[in-house]
Amino acid sequence: MRRIITCQGSIQLIAALSAMLYRDRSQSTIYQNYLVIYELYAPDRQHHEFAKFIQRMAESICAWESIVYLTPEQLDAIGHRLDSTPPDRIYQTVHQWIGIDHADELYLCRNWQFTNQLLINAYLTATRICYGDGIGLYFSEDSAIVRRPFTPPPTPDQWLDWTWWKARSAWHRIRERLKLKTKLYSMPFEIGYFVLPDIFGETPPMSIVKLDPDHLLTVFKQFTHFVDETQISEVPTNSPVSILLTSNFSEGERLSQDAEIQAYREFLTSYEIPPNSVLVIKPHPRDDLHKIARLKENLSDLYQNIVLLTDPNLFFLPFEVFFLKAFENSDVRVFAVSSACLSLKLLFNVLSFIGFGADLVDRYFDPDFTEARLEHEQTLHDAIAQL
Repeated sequence: MRRIITCQGSIQLIAALSAMLYRDRSQSTIYQNYLVIYELYAPDRQHHEFAKFIQRMAESICAWESIVYLTPEQLDAIGHRLDSTPPDRIYQTVHQWIGIDHADELYLCRNWQFTNQLLINAYLTATRICYGDGIGLYFSEDSAIVRRPFTPPPTPDQWLDWTWWKARSAWHRIRERLKLKTKLYSMPFEIGYFVLPDIFGETPPMSIVKLDPDHLLTVFKQFTHFVDETQISEVPTNSPVSILLTSNFSEGERLSQDAEIQAYREFLTSYEIPPNSVLVIKPHPRDDLHKIARLKENLSDLYQNIVLLTDPNLFFLPFEVFFLKAFENSDVRVFAVSSACLSLKLLFNVLSFIGFGADLVDRYFDPDFTEARLEHEQTLHDAIAQL
């Protein structure tokens, strides 16, 4: 049987492999595996390196018939062709990219977003398997975790763009009637493999297999060879250690880079910093490296030493893997701004300070994003309380 495993990041690869390996364990089917990497949302100069690292991770676990990276340029080009190209030609292009015109199973972290729907429609007869996002979390398009702010109507100086958009929409409707447009249908999942299926207050609308955290931890452990002893030795053992897990806020235009750096500083200083402390900064794989370098410089007066996990083996590697090698039996303080706090509590019983809080969000985030950001933080607090 042929199965396509899709992947939109390194932690998503962990979740996909967790579901795949569990499914292998419960049946005797022999599979041919195809890995498809796409929509990494990394800065332009980093996304190819990110894709190559995911490929290295995948190749260290099992054999693949092929590993394909669908670039933003490829996806933009096929997206523009949907308006004027019949479905069979669109799907033929997808089949050429992947290397097969039929799949028995299709693993996806979600069934919304363009490329997910493109693959679902191109392999319509495949069993659709959801492995969730992050460490195996389910959330829908309407979840507070992913909700986007309302887009206001056009201002007068945007009138020409608005008029063009209305004309384009009318032309789309004509194409639809003439059957010239490829419509991507939203298709439900048949089964989902999750570690925390309803942690965000939503019940996945599919049959569910709940994975044991120990199974997930076993998958993480298979990647510890990516961390060498030299990298671990850079973190002092005789000083108080704090860990900052950043996110790609300014890259996603939720606030300016200067504001993000200042928000991290005030988040950290809102708690007492012990003397001679060391700060370890683990960037998000979609962070801009220049921002992380600036962040280190900004915080240098607060800590005895700051260690950046920016080596390619660590920058793109899920932090849980480094934690296993460097901190599993250590007393550390973690400052988190995303769902990364959940795996640390679930797998290592380590609590995080979850930022930024209402004051910093109101002062530094773009007003269009403050409500969604505060709702996100409350969702994380509620989720941690359940673990």
